[in-house]
Amino acid sequence: MRYSLIGSIASGLRTCFLNEGFFIGILTIFCIQFGLLWTNLIAQTNKKKTVRNIFIKRQDVFPEITGKPRFLYNWANSLHIVTKESVIRQELLFEPGDEYDPELLQESERNLRALAYFGDVEVFVKREEAEFVDVAVVTQDQWSTLVSYIFNQGGGRTEFGGSIEEFNLLGLGKRIFSEIRYEQSEGTTFTLRYSDPQLFFTRWTTEETLITGPFIQSFSAEVIRPFFALDTKWAGGVSGNVTDRTIRLFDSGEETSRLRLETQGFQILGGRAFGSRFRKTRLQLTYRFQERVFISLGDLTTSPVPDDELIHALTLTARKENISFVEEKRIDRFVKTEDLTLGNISSLSLGRTGLPIPKGVTRFELNARTRQAYRFSVGQYLIAIFGFQTLFDKDTIASLRLQYYNKLLAQQTFAFNLEFDFGEDLEESRQFLLGGDSGLRGFPAREFTGDKRLLINIEDRIFTPLKILTVALGGVVFLDAGNVWRPDEAINLSDMNFSVGFGLRLGYTKSPNSRVGRFDFGLPLNRGGGFGVSIGVDQHFSIN
Repeated sequence: MRYSLIGSIASGLRTCFLNEGFFIGILTIFCIQFGLLWTNLIAQTNKKKTVRNIFIKRQDVFPEITGKPRFLYNWANSLHIVTKESVIRQELLFEPGDEYDPELLQESERNLRALAYFGDVEVFVKREEAEFVDVAVVTQDQWSTLVSYIFNQGGGRTEFGGSIEEFNLLGLGKRIFSEIRYEQSEGTTFTLRYSDPQLFFTRWTTEETLITGPFIQSFSAEVIRPFFALDTKWAGGVSGNVTDRTIRLFDSGEETSRLRLETQGFQILGGRAFGSRFRKTRLQLTYRFQERVFISLGDLTTSPVPDDELIHALTLTARKENISFVEEKRIDRFVKTEDLTLGNISSLSLGRTGLPIPKGVTRFELNARTRQAYRFSVGQYLIAIFGFQTLFDKDTIASLRLQYYNKLLAQQTFAFNLEFDFGEDLEESRQFLLGGDSGLRGFPAREFTGDKRLLINIEDRIFTPLKILTVALGGVVFLDAGNVWRPDEAINLSDMNFSVGFGLRLGYTKSPNSRVGRFDFGLPLNRGGGFGVSIGVDQHFSIN
């Protein structure tokens, strides 16, 4: 009887399990339970977190003093005012209580690093919990007061002077610049500039510039709210200028004519952005008023005097972006991290003068530009920029820029630069220049003039680990080639002029923007004479 009962139970269970409907039911219940468990696990993993605290760590110019003499570094720190915490917080694109977004941390880091008075910048998650994150912001100041000499020499043209610039006034991020510059043929020119990237601690910016000298009297001012972040929806502002300057025209390095141009004007703009963070479309509408008056200077004016112009113009600009970012070192600078923008940025502007006020000249104005930046592999980049602008009845210019960079070794970068400009029906006051002061090292200044210009620079940049105090040492060997063709000449590559040479690079690692001093010695290959000296600040050409 007992074995009969056990057999019956076993037979029943076997029948149940072999029954297809029962098996499918059990499997369905299992799948539902597993799905609920997996969904709950994903929800816990992707649960949006909130920024709870933001900790700011502000470091002086020399946070750790290991070099000698120590008193020199301590003295520099004591003279420097560290950037105020409120200035740093204003630049952040998030605040306590916001949803945590790692991309906004990266963008905030780039924005802070773009400010001249910061060197190293880190923005990272310090503590992460189930619902909250704490963010740390670590900044290291650069020396913000820059007292510098001016000595630019190239092709027999020399200018010298001095400037005092404070990039971070009282630690508030304000910038004041004053300069005196002397050039033998132009006399002494004074410049005074004030800029504030956080007007009244807002996202509005302002800049005012005054320039006065024998060949120019100018004042300009602007108040702008830019697209300060990738997610910024709108921008706007107003700017204006008054200028009285003397235009000088050259032929084979010698002045051939000069005329006076008086300009006054202002513009009002507003913009709106659409699209996702890295794939943006920006539209901007601008009204521009400008009055241009050309004045003959008697016997000094040997070229035709352009017609005066009164301009009321409406311009619509469309800009398309599909971009990404990458960090690099030793492309242009010695130690500072360089943020490179990859991808495509294209813009098209179409304007109509005589609108909305039907006065002055009537014409269309077109300006187009596209920039494409590629990264082929680690440390290898190609940037192509094409531009086209025209007033249709005059001043048509097509331009091409190609740059290639290859970090051959950790301390060495190969750099290539090509610039081509083609002008047609240029206004009498416009011409392309090329010489020892404008790209073709070793040749006289303003040696070549015309309306078609080609320049090629090839450099091997060497960033050595050697330092004298805070000045990094480097060098360069280069080949330059170029020419400018006159309106009645066809482009012929056999007319190209060549020079080779070497140079010294000084990396001012603690200066604003970690600037680079440049001393180049160029030897023309297709004419007599010795080395020409070119002295200036920053690399001969730059990636950004």
